[in-house]
Amino acid sequence: MTYTMPTVNETGGIFEIFQFVNNSTGGLFFPVILLVIWLIAFIGSIAEGRQVARAWIFSSFICTVLGSFLVLLDFLNKTYLFFLLLNLAFGIAWEYLSNSRND
Repeated sequence: MTYTMPTVNETGGIFEIFQFVNNSTGGLFFPVILLVIWLIAFIGSIAEGRQVARAWIFSSFICTVLGSFLVLLDFLNKTYLFFLLLNLAFGIAWEYLSNSRND
């Protein structure tokens, strides 16, 4: 089994190293990193005593901001950013519906 090794040009700085890692994994490195950050933020928010809907919004917002920076750096496909925005919109709608009056 052979593994791709970085060349001198691919290790010139941290940006090039991240490009190499992301290209070596088929573009799945940063989406997995965002998923892990989302899970840590979600579980941490619930552990602090937040409601589940608010924890969902918090973790989705953090990942959406990070995902926006990654899209600007061309590390993340725009499709993942749209998914993060939909995730955030779902959390906001969930919070809105959970706070609506029950008539």
